[in-house]
Amino acid sequence: MKHALHTFPLISAILLFAACLVFPDYAFAKPRIELVDFDPDADSQAADAGSDDISEGSDGNAGQANDIQPDQDTRSPITYIEQPVVAENPYVKGHGFQLGLTFLGIPGYILDNWFTTHGNVWENGAVNMGYSFDYILRFRRPCEMRFSLSWVNGQTGDAYWLDKFYANRPQLADYVVQNYSVIALEVAAYHVINIVDAFDFYYGGGGWIGAIVGDAKMYAISSKCATSTDDLSVCRHEPGAVPLTQMPPVMGFAILTLGFKYTFADLITLRAEGGFKGYFFGQLGVGVEF
Repeated sequence: MKHALHTFPLISAILLFAACLVFPDYAFAKPRIELVDFDPDADSQAADAGSDDISEGSDGNAGQANDIQPDQDTRSPITYIEQPVVAENPYVKGHGFQLGLTFLGIPGYILDNWFTTHGNVWENGAVNMGYSFDYILRFRRPCEMRFSLSWVNGQTGDAYWLDKFYANRPQLADYVVQNYSVIALEVAAYHVINIVDAFDFYYGGGGWIGAIVGDAKMYAISSKCATSTDDLSVCRHEPGAVPLTQMPPVMGFAILTLGFKYTFADLITLRAEGGFKGYFFGQLGVGVEF
């Protein structure tokens, strides 16, 4: 069931993208042949004018008129000029680039399902923000695809962590100090709905895969303190630390997003969006599209 919940948004995004491209209504443009017309009267006048031209001979005598037969056709031949036209892509409408500023959050009640006590983002000085560079592929259908390179700070405040399974054994709690961050590649597809003029609403999803960078240390709690209080945060930890090794080096998750886009002067874009991709997030972005 858990696996299905993770993959459903990704499958939905693939189906959404496929629906955007099915049965396009556009055909490739074909080269055209243009016929350059001529004016018969103008050509006849030019021929008559030519017959009146007099050339002077080198001996000083008067020149003679050009010898033009009365039935000679002096009109210019019809010229055919083939001008190949660059065919427009029947699917792609344009491109875009964006810089995004991300804010992430994890409600404490979600972590409470697995831990009796724990740290969290935006605690004890942790600043959980991130940045992304996005390339946006715009389609003639009301769809977009976004390819992103992102970095986000996943650090949590220094705190004791105790698995809920060991809630009755507080001496097993570990004081965790970590500075993890994630560098990820993201792919998502969006359906775009124009509300008024340059203001759009979009929704969609996709997935990301990224590398976990940084390290973490665990300190054992003072057993005497752990068994004498219900508030582990008042306890001091033991001096020795061991590395936290349970964190996998690579992670991934599905993405669900809702957002709004405002386009200024048919070039500058401003976006505000939010959603869930293993953590809740909000993002502000500024970019260009063409």
